[in-house]
Amino acid sequence: MNILDKLHAMYTTFSITEKKVADYILSHPQEIPNMTIADLASQSEVSEASISRFCRKIEVVGFHALKIELAQVTIPKLDDHPEQSRLGQRIAHIQQNKIKEIEQTLMQLDEDVLQESLDQIVKAKRVIFLAYGNTIPVAMDAAYRFNQIGIASSAYEIWDTALASLLTFTTEDLVIVISNSGETKDLIKAIEWCRTQQLTVIAMTNNQQSPLAKLATIHLTTATRERLFQKDYYFSRVSAMLLTETLFLLLAFEEPERLEFIKRHEQLISDHKI
Repeated sequence: MNILDKLHAMYTTFSITEKKVADYILSHPQEIPNMTIADLASQSEVSEASISRFCRKIEVVGFHALKIELAQVTIPKLDDHPEQSRLGQRIAHIQQNKIKEIEQTLMQLDEDVLQESLDQIVKAKRVIFLAYGNTIPVAMDAAYRFNQIGIASSAYEIWDTALASLLTFTTEDLVIVISNSGETKDLIKAIEWCRTQQLTVIAMTNNQQSPLAKLATIHLTTATRERLFQKDYYFSRVSAMLLTETLFLLLAFEEPERLEFIKRHEQLISDHKI
């Protein structure tokens, strides 16, 4: 995980002052290596001491080390291709961010943790995908895909219905919770209950230090760079969807019988296709 990925992942944990620093760095990564600590403090409208504290927060030795790490990262600026239209530049920027999200999500997967996740899914009697708000479509898609390969799974658009189903789960079942920030109160409360019942929980978030990540039995990290046009908007479904699809594909090709499930499902719905 490079320094920009770390800033995106930790963004929700920053204080107001720290977000000012992070916002400037994320908007001007190429400029920082040529700046002094006083320059960054001035541009971010914070004190030099705040810059030093920010470096400690992101586990960088100091401002000089921060400059070195940023110098090693090259992210195209929106105006790197002046021959493109404004719309074309934005599309190029989106492309770059999405590619980075995909690359970083897959690169930071720990094989042992991934294998443990696969093992838990295989041995589970039932799987429920819990999500809230923007991540609900990811959970719905994951449940659909898992059912396609013969793994009994569920996901719900209505939170109360999801909770009612969760209350029927036992230690033979598996809970997979999907949250971009890992800080959604309703999800945290649900997973706290899961812990009291000794249920196995896999959490997918972009913050290893989030409450959900710490509560879960297993944590899989997603990457996000969706802070393109509005500085406070940083949600992305791409990396979470990629992670659930990666699990699906690994499971599907692990056993020939699972591919047969897909074939049978396709045969059943074939009449609905032209």
